[in-house]
Amino acid sequence: MSTKKMRTLGGSGPPHQFNPTVPQRRLFRRRTTQVDAEKRFDIETISAFKLTPSFQPDHFTTNRPLMGACCACMPQSRREFIRPELRDVGIRNILDVRTEMANTGYLSRWFNVEAYALRRPLFDTYPDLSMAVLNSPRVINAIEMTASQEIHILQVDEGSLTKQIAVIRKSCIFTINKMKASVSSTFIKLTAWFLTKFLSKFLRSVQVCRGQMMMVKQASQKGVPMIYLPLHRSHLDYILVTLILWHYDIRAPYVAAGDNMDIPFFNLLMRGLGGFFIRRRLDTKAGQKDFLYRAILHEYMTKLLSHGEGLEFFLEGGRTRTGKAVIPKGGLLSVVVEAFNEGEISDAYIVPITFSYEKIIDGNYCTEQMGQGKVRESFWGAVKAIFRVFFNNYGSVRVDFAQPFSLREFMQNTKNNPYHPLTAPVTPGCVQLDYGNSYPNFSQTLLSTNGDAEKTRMMVKALADHTVYTSDHCTPPMASHLLAFLLLTKYRQGAYMRELTKGVHWMVRELQAQNKDVGFCGQSEDVIIYAQTLLGDELVSKEWHEENNDLKLYPNLSLPSVFELSYYGNLVTTHFALESALGVAVLLEGNLSIFNLQTSSPFKETKILREKVIEVAEEICVIIHNEFIFLPPCDNLNNALVGMIENFITKEILSTEEDLKGDDFTFAGKDRRWADRLAVSMDVDDDDDSEFYQPKQTLVVNLERTDIRERLHFLVSVLGPVLESHLIVAKFSLDELQAEQPEEEFLIALGQFARKRVDQDLAVFSESCAMMNLKSAVKSFQDLEILYNYTRANLTMVGMSEQQDARCTLDHYCTLLQSALG
Repeated sequence: MSTKKMRTLGGSGPPHQFNPTVPQRRLFRRRTTQVDAEKRFDIETISAFKLTPSFQPDHFTTNRPLMGACCACMPQSRREFIRPELRDVGIRNILDVRTEMANTGYLSRWFNVEAYALRRPLFDTYPDLSMAVLNSPRVINAIEMTASQEIHILQVDEGSLTKQIAVIRKSCIFTINKMKASVSSTFIKLTAWFLTKFLSKFLRSVQVCRGQMMMVKQASQKGVPMIYLPLHRSHLDYILVTLILWHYDIRAPYVAAGDNMDIPFFNLLMRGLGGFFIRRRLDTKAGQKDFLYRAILHEYMTKLLSHGEGLEFFLEGGRTRTGKAVIPKGGLLSVVVEAFNEGEISDAYIVPITFSYEKIIDGNYCTEQMGQGKVRESFWGAVKAIFRVFFNNYGSVRVDFAQPFSLREFMQNTKNNPYHPLTAPVTPGCVQLDYGNSYPNFSQTLLSTNGDAEKTRMMVKALADHTVYTSDHCTPPMASHLLAFLLLTKYRQGAYMRELTKGVHWMVRELQAQNKDVGFCGQSEDVIIYAQTLLGDELVSKEWHEENNDLKLYPNLSLPSVFELSYYGNLVTTHFALESALGVAVLLEGNLSIFNLQTSSPFKETKILREKVIEVAEEICVIIHNEFIFLPPCDNLNNALVGMIENFITKEILSTEEDLKGDDFTFAGKDRRWADRLAVSMDVDDDDDSEFYQPKQTLVVNLERTDIRERLHFLVSVLGPVLESHLIVAKFSLDELQAEQPEEEFLIALGQFARKRVDQDLAVFSESCAMMNLKSAVKSFQDLEILYNYTRANLTMVGMSEQQDARCTLDHYCTLLQSALG
């Protein structure tokens, strides 16, 4: 084809001047068809993209740890719910419903929250069980027994019994009406719409794990009651659980609330959402059980369970003031266990829940930590708090629902393997004095007093401890928690941004090694600045240093601000508590203290005996047993510490004498032993580690390495404030508790003594004088039968135990704790 003809084909001349051949016409048609198809594809693609995004959020997968899986002691529940694909579904912000409404009409997308709320189903009517409770045999027997007791006290004739029963029955009607909930599905939907719409005014997000909610949804369809057991961080906890369940079309549970929340107007709102109110103290008179009130409460909860309704209550009782989980109480949980034992329910699913608030919504507890009384809830106080909340930024909230597990399976396993709590055994030959106990404990349950009550009580305690342990260890640290924790452990004197960045990276790796998630993402520098902004300059101040061209952050370690900073940091402490106890034991056996680790002078070779280190670590765990639940009831402390010693050797904190000798030519022998230990530590199915466990084996602490000294210093700093609180109580009791005295006066004097030590710069950790830590230490020494308390005539007395070795034991603990803190 000539050049002229080609130009004509391109359109530069009249069409009739060129007469193409048959092959040329076929080529032209193919090219024209191809161009038309490409244009049509582009038009269809663009129009489709305008209507539907190319990728939906569901198409993306994440690789985050799925926390909250139940222990190996419940294999059936684990097989039933845990699936590999649950790890990939990611996190959802329930305040943002735009994704759920993406494929709907224009109006639905414009009014997305309203349309989303209308699409949610209404649940069946919630039953009113008042008359069923009043007419139950349990309540009728309690009424008759109470009437007989009152007639006996008043010394009137027995003919007045019928009249007295009628009077008491009328009071029971008043009690049940004041207690019961008035749940409305319509009101739940209206409240959920309002919260989804307006919580974003002061919260950036409310995050839940989709995989966890899929498990809860699956369990809720089994036809047995759901028992939701959250850790208690804020008054918002009640509402968030109901809101999240509503988003996933799960029936809202009945929620047990303290009568301190029975505030005009707000009590109507809470009743409509499922709240029923119970006394903070079940017994109105000291030393006398109110059998009538206990019977009504017990029967009300049992009737709810037998009707298949879910329950939600807080095992800790009240909100935590320290950030750490509070040792659980067994009162309400014992009702669920007894309902199962009596055949009222065939099974129930237990759902541990935990909350991670980036910033405390209820305000700090500094005044209570300074020893002042709690401010009672009131109507105007609640109104002021709501207005204060709406004009502040509280960051994000992460809510984690641990894997549901079967109550039947747990009870069966506990029968086969009885629970032995972590307390010191009673010395043989000691006479146990019959002192009362003013602290709530598991002897004050709602269980019937029969021959099996003690065995059932220990089952309840095992269930409560297991639930709180699971909740506590599936709590993901948020950005503010991690920054506060680092500044209180590794960088108490302040740190530059580059140091904090390395610290955040290191901490995230440590948590990931424990299969723990974190509640933030992004660049470390941005995370630190964001966390500092949330905490505020009052807790963490910042200063630009020209000479280093870097920003430096300082923690506020003065009273009372350090208590609030400690609250945030304690949410991370639980993940390192047991490792910290072992680190303290290593220092004690090596005759070292926290101050020895801060020196740069050469260290002489420090040898310790494996068996002795484990004994000291167990003793430390016993002393501070009221602060942490170190292990689930199905685990053994000694075995856990043995495995952690091997972990210390793997991390080269400790070395065996074989490792120090090495081989003649290479380090192949050392490397092989290290690899073998690592393989054993990672093999969860192989329990035969006798080759590596040698009780009398001598270990060497690698103090010549700076990184090892820094890690040991970090581990001691984790438990340092708790250990110092126990040291303060031990010292004060030895010096001042020569005779028993009123508990209130004792605690006031103890708080003043602790704060005076801080003012005089005698305290290593200023947060050790927190009143809640001191009360916890007092309770620990009472559990160990070193101190006692009893209540007479509405006055609680406290004193030193009359056992001969009580003062010697306390002096030993005092020496032990003092050695660790220098």
